[in-house]
Amino acid sequence: MKNNKFFSNLGLKLLALLIAFVVWFAVMNVEDSVISKTISDIPVEMLNGDVILENGNLYNITDGETVEIIVRGPRSIVDGLEADDFEATADLAVLSVTNSTIISVSANSNVSAVDAKKITVTPVNQYVTLSIEEEAEKSIPVRVITTGNVADGYAVGSPVPTPNMITVSGPESVLTNIVEARAVVDVSNASADVVSVANIGCIDGYGTAVEKDNITLSVSTVSVSIPVYSTKTIKINVETAGTVQDGYAVRSINYEPTSVVVAGSKEDLDKLSAIDISDIVVTDASENIEKNIDILNYLPSGIFLADDSTNDLAVNVVIEEMSESEITVSKSSVRIIGKNADYTYDILSPDSFKVRLSGFAEDLDGLTADDINPRINVKGLTIGEQNVEVEFDDPDKYDIKDRYDVKIEVSGTE
Repeated sequence: MKNNKFFSNLGLKLLALLIAFVVWFAVMNVEDSVISKTISDIPVEMLNGDVILENGNLYNITDGETVEIIVRGPRSIVDGLEADDFEATADLAVLSVTNSTIISVSANSNVSAVDAKKITVTPVNQYVTLSIEEEAEKSIPVRVITTGNVADGYAVGSPVPTPNMITVSGPESVLTNIVEARAVVDVSNASADVVSVANIGCIDGYGTAVEKDNITLSVSTVSVSIPVYSTKTIKINVETAGTVQDGYAVRSINYEPTSVVVAGSKEDLDKLSAIDISDIVVTDASENIEKNIDILNYLPSGIFLADDSTNDLAVNVVIEEMSESEITVSKSSVRIIGKNADYTYDILSPDSFKVRLSGFAEDLDGLTADDINPRINVKGLTIGEQNVEVEFDDPDKYDIKDRYDVKIEVSGTE
């Protein structure tokens, strides 16, 4: 009975088993399907380059220093692969007539031998191309770059490298792009001169390091001396030179910054109290003047800006047309000063007079006799009638035109 039960519906049971296997196979293939992945920037190792050097030539890699590949294989393997899982080589002893050679790429020891057999690697750029040249030389300046911040109240001066010029040799095509050698020195928290020995490297016109195995520097390090100076905040004073067009005047002089931080020896800093700029020419001007001035041109010898990004001074001279107005002054508004107690003083004439003022309309508007403070000084006058000049306050915002006299009578007993 048991055997009969086992073999009953045997066809359906086999069909179910087959379907289960197909489903399992499909799921496994979906989960670990074959995919492709692009991997870039794999460095190419150049082999047998000494063959070229032995012939008295130098070579420069113009294309193919790195290679890009397409990796194809099971998802479970390919997903985890990166550039450092591959090695790429090019044999420079086997060059074509165009000075190129093929790039070979394979998985390295990071990938197991089993997994390596399950993937295929196809280079996108397949060739290294060289330019073969004779050796050339070039002299380049040494530039020192400082990093970090010196101690508060101090600033760095101009670094002095020794030597300040070096010789670099290599392929002409490489040397053409090199513009300077650069050394980097850390000046963090320095409060005294910094002396250091720094490594140098070559820099191209874009400020990028030129890292080539086929260039040689006459020295690999330079001695660097960096002066460290005290600093001081100094006020800036700006004045104009010349006379504006008739009927106009300088309303205001605006400029930014109004002060700067300078550096130098303590002795030189003690002598400097301000930076005076007095050559902003306004001769015959009737419109506003705007200009930028280099503060460095006004610094005394031995003084420099602690921050060289602030050397640009923006100046705006506001020039406005002048206006005129009149104020009526009555004789009763004129004060008498300097009196002798034994005398009496009377203003005989005029009963009133008009005082002409010149200035900006905004400043003249609403002025009265009290604002200009008319007065006469009778000190030392003797008995009799005489003319005395009227005095006024001397304000900054307007000018009083002409001279004004009054006739007074001095009475009393000699």
